[in-house]
Amino acid sequence: MMIMYTVIILLGGLAGLGMEKIAIAMINKRVSQPVANRFSGSLTKTLLWAVTNALSWFLVVLIGGINGKTIECILILSACLVITAIDITIRKISNEIILFILIVGVIFVFVNNQVSSLDSHIGGFALGFAMFCLPSMIGRGAGWGDVKFAAVLGFCLGIYDFLTAVIIMTLILLLYTGYIIAKRKGNLKTKIALGPFMAGGIILVMIINILNTKWMIFDLQTFLQQTIS
Repeated sequence: MMIMYTVIILLGGLAGLGMEKIAIAMINKRVSQPVANRFSGSLTKTLLWAVTNALSWFLVVLIGGINGKTIECILILSACLVITAIDITIRKISNEIILFILIVGVIFVFVNNQVSSLDSHIGGFALGFAMFCLPSMIGRGAGWGDVKFAAVLGFCLGIYDFLTAVIIMTLILLLYTGYIIAKRKGNLKTKIALGPFMAGGIILVMIINILNTKWMIFDLQTFLQQTIS
């Protein structure tokens, strides 16, 4: 067991180093002039990428072991860390990373034997697109990168888990908004990068689902069915 955890930490650390390179490349690709990168440029920041990803992988595997759900979770978690760094830096979400998450989601629908619930995944894609499309069309809050990211997250999670992620995202966003207002760093009209909050929502839901395999923490579909009945 110790050997397995050591391997996971080492692989997670190496992946973290690669993620920093990917984030820098995606940022440079989307800007015409150099920008101050808050997440790279020093040995400390490089080590932070490695340590953060290594610990994230370790904690997920510690909770759920090695299986399809945990592998899917660590892959999407790493992609979400890259999206967070890019979105905070330049307020854009990379299409390449979104496509990577979609490919992972499609593959693990089959790996995790979820083909029977494919309609929920397709419905989640449509729901994610619809929920974030309207604000984008009227120029409020979400950008088109957020719309595409939400649609892909909807596919990966399915309808009910996506709704749970949106609830979590909204609560975190409200807390952050309250914080910047209290610190006088912004107001209700301040534009906020949504990518990190969306990423936090999906990762927390995926971890909850892993925990649900051992202990039933929360399941929105089950909760609604019990409430209605």
